[in-house]
Amino acid sequence: LTIWDPCVVSVWSSQCLTNCLIIRGRFIKENVEFSLANVYAPCSGVGRVRLWQELSGVLQHHGQTAWCVLGDFNAIRSSEERKSRVHMLEVLSEETNAFNQFIDANSLIDLPLCGRKFTWYSSDGRAMSRLDRFFLSDDWVSCMPNCIQTALPRTVSDHCPVVLAVDDQNWGPRPLRMMKCWSDIDGYSDFVTDKWNSMRFSGWSGYILKEKLKKIKAELRNWHLTHTSNIEPY
Repeated sequence: LTIWDPCVVSVWSSQCLTNCLIIRGRFIKENVEFSLANVYAPCSGVGRVRLWQELSGVLQHHGQTAWCVLGDFNAIRSSEERKSRVHMLEVLSEETNAFNQFIDANSLIDLPLCGRKFTWYSSDGRAMSRLDRFFLSDDWVSCMPNCIQTALPRTVSDHCPVVLAVDDQNWGPRPLRMMKCWSDIDGYSDFVTDKWNSMRFSGWSGYILKEKLKKIKAELRNWHLTHTSNIEPY
């Protein structure tokens, strides 16, 4: 279920996938266009992989927009996001790898979770996981750079509500986020070395280092757009 305030958001299209509802619209006050995917992932690993593939196709087809992918993913990124007496390490590793590959292939930003470590709890309180979260695209973070996600106290549901909000505090320029897949792409190391060695700045050493880092950051953003858009998620 996705609802919105028409005084705040103008929505002009929607799309239903098997386990996902996508809307596209605009934040009226900010005049920012966006796409939002509300996910309720299946419990089976096979079903989740099918969803990651289907959703990847949509994200890459409509890549040049501010994306927010949110919901109950029924998956964790690492063993630290689950606490349980039952351990299925091989299955867990395979499923977390598939989930992380989906995130990396689509350049999604996983914000830290404030408020608590887990978002789902079993009825007896012995098992808990972080299943619910918001993922943001680079374009979304560029438009709204101070987003934070917070897990609220659990009430009726076995899941905690998770809220995405914009923190007005200015933390300075957004840092460059390095992608694990970059080092696997032919020419990456040579590109960085050549760009770094070709830069010429005058001044004291601290200033030169700052300017070179700022320049290589911009070069890597452009390189990322031209070299990673067609990477297969699996």
